Amino acid sequence: MGIYVHVPFCRSKCFYCGFYSVASLTLKEAYLGAIEREIVLRKGYLPRQEMNTLYFGGGTPSYLERGELERIIRKLEENYSFAPGMERTIELNPEDLVPERLQGIKDLEFNRLSIGVQSFSDEQLKRINRTHSARQAMDGIALAAGMGFDNISMDLIIGLPGQTEEELLGDVEKASCLPIVHLSVYMLSIDSNTVFEHMVKRGEFRLEDEEVMAGRYLRVCERLKELGFEHYEISNFARNGKYSRHNTSYWQQKPYIGFGPSAHSYDLHSRQWNTANLKTYIDHLNEGTLSFEKEELTIVDLYNEYVMTNLRTMWGVEKEKLEGDYAVFWNQVQEQLQKYLKSGDLLEERGRFRISESGWVISDAILSDLFVISE
Repeated sequence: MGIYVHVPFCRSKCFYCGFYSVASLTLKEAYLGAIEREIVLRKGYLPRQEMNTLYFGGGTPSYLERGELERIIRKLEENYSFAPGMERTIELNPEDLVPERLQGIKDLEFNRLSIGVQSFSDEQLKRINRTHSARQAMDGIALAAGMGFDNISMDLIIGLPGQTEEELLGDVEKASCLPIVHLSVYMLSIDSNTVFEHMVKRGEFRLEDEEVMAGRYLRVCERLKELGFEHYEISNFARNGKYSRHNTSYWQQKPYIGFGPSAHSYDLHSRQWNTANLKTYIDHLNEGTLSFEKEELTIVDLYNEYVMTNLRTMWGVEKEKLEGDYAVFWNQVQEQLQKYLKSGDLLEERGRFRISESGWVISDAILSDLFVISE
């Protein structure tokens, strides 16, 4: 089981980002008090209290000072047991990769860093309103490794405005030369209420053609394989088996609890998510109540989620589970299943079905065809 902590504060809003964040620290102290109260109020949410992973995401968690991060961690430790060897991840912006901040993070026993690089082109970074430079990213990652962090992940984006295939593959090469063991590569999407969405509506920007994006994605996958990365999830690649244990637990439907505005939780039977409004989140907790929405999962939901999350990974889905627990739904999609097995986009191996390397690029279509619509 895992814990996710959402820190909503950012120095500025990146033009592509659809995650909940605020570009102001005005409510920071009130947020810290509120999240401490939420941790106590929700102590009984999960079936047991021992946690295997901890993930601070955002927003920009590294925007908090060491003492502020420590407040949250200590409150978590008072209410949960942390398993030996627990994976502790924190997301950082490259400009925060400086000795004092990294030492503070190390002292708090974070052992995995996830760094939002996105591009090694300063021009591209300005276009998407990132606040760091390519040199800061490269030097910062080298510094972190030199300080003893041996589980470093970073992000890149495919399809940024004006990005060429040559630039993209150059970014992949630069990333591979850094002391990282994990790389997340996402295709740009236009999320609601982002600057890019408004630019698209005004005709100032448009996404690359789907076929162009797909071709670039496949070439990135091929090159990363040549460079020694294992493609273990649609957008994620790892060296030496250094998968993200926290995110893998999501894809394998392990229970988790999320704290902070917009954070999601899952207890095997339902999903719930906190209000995506910092002031509302704080006001409710000041009154000793929670502000969230909840969805009870039906057997159809559980089948669809099992297929959607597990087929995203190289481990795929278990044939026995599908033919047992979910037989009534699995039988309904046999025609679609056979179509993708015949095309080679799905493979059946050792009692499991998984998406092939060539099938990753049409994974959305595969998942959609294997879903069952509840009546």
